[in-house]
Amino acid sequence: MPMRFSLSLGRQRRRQADQRQRALCMGVLVCLAVIISAASAVAQSAAKLPRIGLLVWDTCEIHGLVPSLRDLGRIPGENITLECRSAGKRYEGFTTATAELVRLPVDVIVSDPQPAGHIARSVTKTVPIVTILSGDPLGSGLVQSLARPGGNLTGVTYYATELTGKRLELLREMVLGISSIGVLANPDVAYLPFEEDTKRIAKLLGVALVIHHVRAPDELDDAVHQMKAEGAQAVFVLPDVMFAHEAKRIADLALAEKLPVMAWGSWFTEAGGLMAYSADYTSLVRRLAVYVDKILTGAQPGNLPIEQAARFELSLNLRTARILGLTIPPELLIRADKVIE
Repeated sequence: MPMRFSLSLGRQRRRQADQRQRALCMGVLVCLAVIISAASAVAQSAAKLPRIGLLVWDTCEIHGLVPSLRDLGRIPGENITLECRSAGKRYEGFTTATAELVRLPVDVIVSDPQPAGHIARSVTKTVPIVTILSGDPLGSGLVQSLARPGGNLTGVTYYATELTGKRLELLREMVLGISSIGVLANPDVAYLPFEEDTKRIAKLLGVALVIHHVRAPDELDDAVHQMKAEGAQAVFVLPDVMFAHEAKRIADLALAEKLPVMAWGSWFTEAGGLMAYSADYTSLVRRLAVYVDKILTGAQPGNLPIEQAARFELSLNLRTARILGLTIPPELLIRADKVIE
């Protein structure tokens, strides 16, 4: 009897152990099922969120775009998804970056330099593109009209032939008696009208130009040095995304040669350039967000009128003026929107 009792007890304990193990396995399976189900739900939810593709020159950011989207109730991670592709600081990189965004796919592509939008449109004629247009959108054939652009591209533009003339006139007011101006131009964006505008207006003003074509940052040193050697009395920087990202380098090179810089973006004066006359980029980017919101709501880009910038800013760097030995005319100081001490 004792032996039978012992064997019976052992079998009972083994059955209890087996039951506990089966219960544990079932618990694990249930937990895994819950986790997989939750992950699947999250994945499906994320897949349904509208995708905004950012097309950028370098780092994955269009300054001010995300806060402007948030103001419109478009919150990344909650009701929209942001995808970004960089050109790697190469114009040809925009083609590859656009193709990647199209393959994802995205619901709209956003860029702030015109070349990005220009190249994106050569890659896709179906995905909506929202961009800032620095050149003539009509003359370049990007749109049919400002009121009704047609196609898949829309956005805001700050182009006006008068802007180039205005910058040259402001530079002449700053540097009295100036007769020769060095021009930095990137031939990779020769389809933009700025170089031709500059040549035409300089001729009317009776000012000689020393034009240097620069494609890469490592060509800037020689270009600015040669300008000085060729008699240039200032550096006039034409709109270009590569130049924009090399603003500090251009400002430092020009300062070393004692040459004042006139550019098209206030970030040049913040980097040490003497002066800039530009559109209010903050408001332009804010408008891009509005276009994105409208397209995600169902609007067709070809039916959204291209807006023209209404506000332009003159920015001056007083410290740079002192280093160059220039006295800023009082009337320019009064007109300046930004003065950097």
